[in-house]
Amino acid sequence: MQGIKKRWVYNYVIIILAVLMVLEIGFMIFIKNYYYGDISRRVSDRAVDTTQFYHIYLDSSDYTLEEIADRMVRDFPRRDDESLEFQIVDTSGDVIVSSSGFYVDRTIDTSDYTEALKGNLGTWQGRDPETEERIMAASSPIERASGEVIGAIRYITSLEEANKTIIKIFMVSMLFVLLTVAMMMMMSVLFSKSIINPLNEINEVAKKMAEGQFSERIEKHYNDEIGELADTINYMAGEIVNSANLKNEFISSISHELRTPLTSIKGWSETIVTGDFEDKEEARLGLNIIIKETTRLSQMVEELLDFSKMESGRIVLHLEDVDIRSELEDIVSIARLRAKKDGIDLLYHRTEELPLVVGDKNRLKQVFINIIDNAIKFTPEGKDVYVEADSDEEYVYVKIRDEGIGIPKEDLDHIYEKFFKGKSKKSGSGIGLAISKEIMNLHKGELRVDSEVDEGTTVTLVIPLKEEA
Repeated sequence: MQGIKKRWVYNYVIIILAVLMVLEIGFMIFIKNYYYGDISRRVSDRAVDTTQFYHIYLDSSDYTLEEIADRMVRDFPRRDDESLEFQIVDTSGDVIVSSSGFYVDRTIDTSDYTEALKGNLGTWQGRDPETEERIMAASSPIERASGEVIGAIRYITSLEEANKTIIKIFMVSMLFVLLTVAMMMMMSVLFSKSIINPLNEINEVAKKMAEGQFSERIEKHYNDEIGELADTINYMAGEIVNSANLKNEFISSISHELRTPLTSIKGWSETIVTGDFEDKEEARLGLNIIIKETTRLSQMVEELLDFSKMESGRIVLHLEDVDIRSELEDIVSIARLRAKKDGIDLLYHRTEELPLVVGDKNRLKQVFINIIDNAIKFTPEGKDVYVEADSDEEYVYVKIRDEGIGIPKEDLDHIYEKFFKGKSKKSGSGIGLAISKEIMNLHKGELRVDSEVDEGTTVTLVIPLKEEA
């Protein structure tokens, strides 16, 4: 398997190298054109200037081309650059005279010469047939006053020195390219390590977490996306540990919750079976306790079943038109009896009329019962619990407010978490509020909780109205 590091370095270096080579080729083309262009301009200008300068000899028919050539060559050494060779070529391509003192024993037929015979300035570059060195030539026509071309002035210069300079520049620029590639490779290796090493560490710690070692943590090296990933995994591990702890606490708590009613039921059942009662009132008391504890057990089982459905996403709503006012009044009437036994007044603000909502009647009643039951449970004797309902153009609002012990601020962010139980001894299984929140979400509504310690808690249920057809 090819690692990210190799792929990164390989691709990075290939791209950088390709870009630098394109730049190098472009740079060398520019340098060559610059040097060759400068040489071409120099020999061309010299050929034109020389032709114009010596036109004075061509105005008289007393001089032949050979005589003019001799005069021109005599002046060449002190007028021209020593790096330039000066030639005069007749219309047959034969060199009449050369500033080098050597006559070329061949016919000149290069493009610069043929262009000069047409009356134009011509340039050419190629290899000298005698020395095989690279040369450049420029030819300018020699014309009589009548316009007749009788020959050409030709300047020749070697390109070897220019080529050596170009090669030196090429070598220096290639060295720069290689150094740049080496530096980029080192930087890419270091950069890839800064990515790969933390990822390898994350991978190793993730494997340990997969084996159940949730106490492991990833060290954050950089404050970037990888660092954020490390923080997220560490947070996830912490949440898993917290969930596991909450689940263990829940199992311990539910075991205790189940043991207490079961003990009462068993004890009173055995007493009733043995018939050790002095009067029927005592038997009635025992049966009432059995009924109460059985109801409590049934409620716990229902919560556990709802929780299981919530976890698996199997809570299904059976939607119908629901009269919130009617359902709420029934629940308040039942809850008021229990509140009286605890010395609490349950006050209900009657609303003349509330719009219909579309929802699951039984699930909404479950939420109302759960919230009202909690309000009564956490309200001290002699205090009040208030229930009221109202509506606007979009929602029905049901508020349950108590004068109870309240919820600490540090617990408010966790009250919807499954298995979370407050510090109060009256706290239940820790899943009732989580289930109520889920039911309200399924109704596209809200469950809001506002609370102050020792002042009480207000729970607001927001339910969307039935949409008009």
